[in-house]
Amino acid sequence: MTGSIHADFSPLLAVRGGEPAVKLRQPSWPCPTDSEIEAVRQAMIQGKTDWAYLCAAGKGGPGQALEERFQRELGVPFAVGTCGAGAALHIACMCVLEMGDEAITSPYSWGQTAACILQAGGVPIFADIDPNTLTLDPASVEARVTPRTRAIVAVHMAGVPADMDAINAVAARHGLTVIEDCAQAQGSLYKGRPVGTFGNFGCFSLGSGKHLAAGDAGMLVTSDRTLFEKALLVGMHPARMGKDIEDPQRRAEIDNFIYTYRINTLSAAWALAEMDRLAEMNTWRRRNLAQLFELLAGVPGIRPPHLPDWADPVWHMVNWTFVAEEVPGISRAQYVKALRAEGVPISTGYVGSPLHLRPTMRQKRYHFGRGYPWAADPASHFIEYAPGDCPVAERRCSELDMTTQTGWCYCDVSAIMKEFAAAFRKVTDHLDQVRGLEV
Repeated sequence: MTGSIHADFSPLLAVRGGEPAVKLRQPSWPCPTDSEIEAVRQAMIQGKTDWAYLCAAGKGGPGQALEERFQRELGVPFAVGTCGAGAALHIACMCVLEMGDEAITSPYSWGQTAACILQAGGVPIFADIDPNTLTLDPASVEARVTPRTRAIVAVHMAGVPADMDAINAVAARHGLTVIEDCAQAQGSLYKGRPVGTFGNFGCFSLGSGKHLAAGDAGMLVTSDRTLFEKALLVGMHPARMGKDIEDPQRRAEIDNFIYTYRINTLSAAWALAEMDRLAEMNTWRRRNLAQLFELLAGVPGIRPPHLPDWADPVWHMVNWTFVAEEVPGISRAQYVKALRAEGVPISTGYVGSPLHLRPTMRQKRYHFGRGYPWAADPASHFIEYAPGDCPVAERRCSELDMTTQTGWCYCDVSAIMKEFAAAFRKVTDHLDQVRGLEV
């Protein structure tokens, strides 16, 4: 199959003034259908005569319907619609952390994965990643556990599932809560089961760039009623708490000292309609990326992720590995620049600087001021975030990462995939034109 994608390109690369190899336009994302637009319209019409229908404060309406859809599809008893995945993660952390408690997470992620710990008054501790999945390495997690550790925030990075059995085993040995960050992984499977159903909490994003894109929204799921009721106390309106909290002690805590984290009902109406085609879109994502991986087999300078059999991701992005020895004299930045000029949507890496080396962490300075949350526990004085703490993640970011976003892969884009592959071959057939590029 790979031999069929060569094309009669001009020998001049686009970065040197030639014609780009990629001619086809990538579909936009998000791309609401007429039925999804109509669902939002009908919700607004119903709201004209039923004010409570579009008010998520007291449950009901599209927000409740979306929660129930998540419960059915994931097989969990409890779901809480939120205004974003960041809100869901913050709620989860607030349910289990007190000021100065430690939570272990990945340095190879979007900053919100650690920010949720900080926002809850916790201290992020970073474990290294597995070199294949680029998710938390369970052995590294266990090595970071201290008497102050309360939780593990496991990120299903780019849609690739973390090794949840091994992570849960670590948590069980030390009495820790597991929070799954599924923001990039809606529909991804670990050993045939949906992510978000292995930990104590699963946190999902319905943001505009995600698999289920409905503006700005999120979802928190759990199978534990106690955690569900705690989550309501943290981030929902008292009207919702009064309907769903059963424990007498927690009912006595109902008040309006809350974070206003409930879901926007119009986003919920959009997401509810979009879920009807989520499985089909995820099938296309898997199929399209499998085709691209096959087309690029043997192309020098690049490797797709090498995943274990138990991982079945729905790709939110692809974190490729740059293989410098196969393109001698070419830097990662030069390689990416030449590919981008040809029309390939690729960058030198989604993460950039690993989280533990960002100024916020190294200076231990967050919005609370006065050294908090680290200052809450004298033992945190000895915590330092330094180069060498997470060598696998650090090398990924500094030398190996190349990232392709895949938001437009929700439909048949096989023709575009062939053009991408042809662009790679064009660049690697003319490496002499790549050498010396200014970056």
